[in-house]
Amino acid sequence: MGRSGRRKVVFKQFEVHDSNCAMKVGTDALLLGSWADVQESERIVDAGTGSGILALMACQRAPTASVLAVELEPQAAAEARANVERGPWPDRITIAESSIQEIAREAQWQRGFDCFVVNPPFFHGKPKSPDSARNLARHDDALPLSELIASAAALLAVGGALQLIWPWDRWHELVAEAQSANFTICRMAKVRGRSDGEVSRVLSHWRFQQNSNASVTEEEIAIEQSNRKDGIPMLSERYKDLLDPYVLSWPEGQ
Repeated sequence: MGRSGRRKVVFKQFEVHDSNCAMKVGTDALLLGSWADVQESERIVDAGTGSGILALMACQRAPTASVLAVELEPQAAAEARANVERGPWPDRITIAESSIQEIAREAQWQRGFDCFVVNPPFFHGKPKSPDSARNLARHDDALPLSELIASAAALLAVGGALQLIWPWDRWHELVAEAQSANFTICRMAKVRGRSDGEVSRVLSHWRFQQNSNASVTEEEIAIEQSNRKDGIPMLSERYKDLLDPYVLSWPEGQ
């Protein structure tokens, strides 16, 4: 969806315009927003909100939560603000035009959240675009993993949840950084583009300063089935189940 060229995505309870965002509404954000456990959350911080998609998805499923949506890039912050204002929860989402590191250094926000969600820029050492806003959204120069984890540790209350999507080929880096900051994993999902393809992403849910001997809940999610119908890729049932609360309708045949 991120490369589809669409500039407005209509969901069941809200719509998202992303013309002025370097990163369009895409599969990573949709997966994270639908998989994250936010239903019981009261104070959520969305780091690098972009168009505001994660903040809006969280509000739909967490009926009493307030969300601080943080975005450093000015045009994206303005677009997120417009999406929030035209949506059903303008009084529950605050757009902060800042970096998550700056927010984490402010005493008023520290230990103030029970949930931290982030679809982070995770390209590291990859070729860059001439578009500086796109580089900011995709590459981790402005938000290295160590600073992302440190920001989550500063902002979350004890027992708070860190939930993010991350590239599978850098999973060991995330595990090392999170564990060193006293995060314990409780859920994870390996994501494949197709059911017979390689794992490309991992969704993970961590608890801050809450040691547990309980086993980690694990699953695998394929976006598409390996078989096709008349040459058309078929979405997996798990992917559709996750997104059903949001998606207005699926393409014919899905």
